[in-house]
Amino acid sequence: MRFRWGVDDGGLRVASQAGKHTTSFVTAPIAFLAVAALAVVLGSLIIGARETDSIALAQQRDTIEHAIEQHGDALARELRVQTVWSEAYDRTATRDVIWMRAFFGIYLDELFGYDSIYVLSGSDKFVFGFAKDRDARQAQFERIAPGLKDLIAAVRKPAEAPATYHVISTSIDLGENQFVVHRAVADVRNILGMPATVVVSTIVPDRPRASLNSSPFLLVAIEDLDARFIKQLGKTFGFADLKWFEGTAPLGTSTERIEALDGKTVATLSWTRNQPGWEFVRRVGIGLAVALVLLVALTALLMRWGNRQARRILDSEADAKHAARTDALTGLPNRVALGEALGGMVTEAKRHESPLAVLSINLDQFKEINDDFGHAVGDAVLVAVARRLEGLLKSNFMLGRPGGDEFVMLAPGIDSTAAAGLGARIVAALMAPIDIAGGTRVHVSASVGHVLAPHDGEANDDLMRRVELAVAKAKEQGGATAIAFAPEMDLELSHRRILEGALRSAVTSDAIGIVYQPIMDPSGSRVIAVEALARWTDPMLGSIPPDVFIPLAEETGLIQKIGERALRQAVADGLAWADVDVAVNVSAAQIHHGDVVAVVRDVLSTSRFPPERLEIEITESVLLADERRADAQIKGLQRLGLKVALDDFGAGYSSLMYLRKFGFDNLKIDRSFIEDIGKSSDSPVILESVIQLGLNLSMTITAEGVETPEQHRWLRNSGCHRLQGYLFSRPLTKEQLTAFLAHHDAAAAAG
Repeated sequence: MRFRWGVDDGGLRVASQAGKHTTSFVTAPIAFLAVAALAVVLGSLIIGARETDSIALAQQRDTIEHAIEQHGDALARELRVQTVWSEAYDRTATRDVIWMRAFFGIYLDELFGYDSIYVLSGSDKFVFGFAKDRDARQAQFERIAPGLKDLIAAVRKPAEAPATYHVISTSIDLGENQFVVHRAVADVRNILGMPATVVVSTIVPDRPRASLNSSPFLLVAIEDLDARFIKQLGKTFGFADLKWFEGTAPLGTSTERIEALDGKTVATLSWTRNQPGWEFVRRVGIGLAVALVLLVALTALLMRWGNRQARRILDSEADAKHAARTDALTGLPNRVALGEALGGMVTEAKRHESPLAVLSINLDQFKEINDDFGHAVGDAVLVAVARRLEGLLKSNFMLGRPGGDEFVMLAPGIDSTAAAGLGARIVAALMAPIDIAGGTRVHVSASVGHVLAPHDGEANDDLMRRVELAVAKAKEQGGATAIAFAPEMDLELSHRRILEGALRSAVTSDAIGIVYQPIMDPSGSRVIAVEALARWTDPMLGSIPPDVFIPLAEETGLIQKIGERALRQAVADGLAWADVDVAVNVSAAQIHHGDVVAVVRDVLSTSRFPPERLEIEITESVLLADERRADAQIKGLQRLGLKVALDDFGAGYSSLMYLRKFGFDNLKIDRSFIEDIGKSSDSPVILESVIQLGLNLSMTITAEGVETPEQHRWLRNSGCHRLQGYLFSRPLTKEQLTAFLAHHDAAAAAG
């Protein structure tokens, strides 16, 4: 059933009666009655204005107090993701300062704007602090600690705290019949002369533990309620010139004293007084007097005319509101209508303690449909998809189209299992081809993500952000699937942002280092070449593996700078190692989004490095993306006089075809073949065939990942030209490699 909505104006009903009128001169009694009526009206307005202003002031004060209190509760709930976490529980227990700096200090500072963070032990002793972008000392916390004792005590022993402290307690099911209670309390306090929201939260695990601390560590998070916050608060709730105030309030202003839970005054807010009652009197007073004179003559006419006009306006307004909340293409609710409905459904779900499933449906490769068939067909596909999705709706479900190729379904009353089933039915329903008028048949698929409210969030923004994370995960898995949101997705996104920021800083400061792994001759006694490898160690995050930061560099476009710097460094270092070739890896992004030939040409020209000693290594992923461009770049590199190697041979799907199609100089056999020597009866046969194939094509054969003497003997006897692996050496710094070369040269001379 299709969800329908509309605007109900409640009806405008104006009754009027026409009477007979007689015209006469204005007499004294009539004038007296008019003046008396005016006096009564003005008196009533004045009395009403005073009452209205008094009520408005009380409401303004309540609004301010409630907004600050709700802000504190929101911060307490927001911190739950960081404090209900087994890794946080373990890291704080071991006092891992580096971890706490990254995930409590930097993370909460940069992403959520906290001004200071403190971690306390089970005995409420200072463990770690972070404030103003750097570590905080114990003395800084001790200056504010006396004013926080009651909040800490309330979290430790909520049963003994006054009811006004409103300690938020949440039971966490760790599994294996193990439970723990997470507690948090928030309040506004004066922190070093600045009003601030303080949140005190226990740090508990979310997975089973052999034992649990009876007195968990605490996280104390402080966010200053500075002028910017107060200005935004005033803008949100319509308070003119809202600010913290000291002294005597000037005329025309209202004030509200902000108190902490312990009864102490934190600070005073002032704002320009809002007097809606008197403002109304000033505006209508003069006009009212004139209106009373004309009212008698115009009443009948206005009632008749006004009734018709009001109905016309209300009908027009209803149509306009409906159009403003409707997607013109599909007739479904648009983003505005979905947002309004979602907020109401979440409120109902909380009230009835019933789940609400939010599903986001995103079409896979929809851009290709527009490119291949045109936008008219693309629009027809969207309409057809909308009709199919409507066929899956129940009477209380809602389907909308926020925009583009995205649809959102709101499904009250279904749990995670039912939501997963609904997601699977959506994927299946959209797999059938769509026939468009004119004989065009289009195949589509969809990636679906789903969340449950209020379990996965209560605010619209949180729910939509998290359901989009689930959709992104579904697309990562190839599309045409439905994925439920998991908290790890938030952590993955946060970790990626931190890692990306650190990588950008590392590239800017040239902190990506280069190490070299020797490539030996078949005997294993002479170094023939070295492979340059990028390495990154971040001061805060530690050592980051290449298989983590290289793909990230490719996605962010940083690989161009990293690759060029690695190449320049490698050839500069290689000048000192006579008769040793230098191999440098080039990624697919460098080939397809840059001009590697031009970069290598410039590096060779400026460094005077012999091109015959340089080898560029590429993988099959370079060839899969765009064979034509890859072929042009490979041939351009070979024309410069250097060698091009196919790296990780055997790890892909079409290696034999590439060996025939592209003229590689060197073939590097993937370590997965090497590690099975002596373990599998099939692997040596396949490996021997691969080596013989490379020899028949006059290619230099390099075996990677050589780690045992048995592997060394087998590869030497099979005809491999070069060997590389931990059996001979791990990757070395420039200085270590220089010593390594000298040692082998001396050994060779002595032999």
